[in-house]
Amino acid sequence: MPALIADARRVGLTVGLTSNGENGAAVLPACAEAGLDRVNFSIFGTTARELAAVQGGKYRSAKLAERKLRALDESIRTAASCGIGVSANIVVPGRDHVARVLRLVARHGSTATIRLLTSLADGQRSSLDAIALVLKELDAQPEEHILTAGASDWRTRYRLPDGSPLYVKRIRPVRLPQTCRTCRFNNDTDCEEGYYGIRLYRARSGPFMVGVCIRRMDLTLPLGEFVMSQVGREISGLREVETAGRLSVGPW
Repeated sequence: MPALIADARRVGLTVGLTSNGENGAAVLPACAEAGLDRVNFSIFGTTARELAAVQGGKYRSAKLAERKLRALDESIRTAASCGIGVSANIVVPGRDHVARVLRLVARHGSTATIRLLTSLADGQRSSLDAIALVLKELDAQPEEHILTAGASDWRTRYRLPDGSPLYVKRIRPVRLPQTCRTCRFNNDTDCEEGYYGIRLYRARSGPFMVGVCIRRMDLTLPLGEFVMSQVGREISGLREVETAGRLSVGPW
């Protein structure tokens, strides 16, 4: 990981990670030295019972969940002590999770910038209703909408009473004009994420691959081929159009 970060920094990129925090204490100091800018920790619970409830199958163990929570706390402390920017991603599925989310904010808000995420699996409307309750309870005041040109990422920055920021992240309906137009998943039920951005994969015993859709791995291309492809130009074109100011967002 540190070597990959160093390579990215050498070509002028800013590097961020998303992590569950299980191994952060061991690797983050070296990542910081390599130039890691920030790390987003995915947080699901403040107690072993809460965390175990969202784990699958054999991992639904309170003992294992307790170990995961200790590792996460240590990773957050390590990142902060190394000068890495720290944020916490918290998915808010619905109203019955509001109390849990408030506990998470109370526990980690002093160290990490909190980011509340809508749950696509549970429906954005349900998530947004619950997030509205969290924002009201925290007395969070909206400051700015931030949209990523050429991708479905859309977030709003709020200010908490103590002056710290809090972000709400959601999805706006973005489609690639050609690639998505004839796709069988191009509807509100099968494609809630929209075009979120490219993803880099590593083929087994093969080259790096670039994907444009988590539902359509058949669209994945080798890195060199992708750079010269029509879909690469399509992505650049969409970003240029939206950067020019013709961005659209849905209702709150």
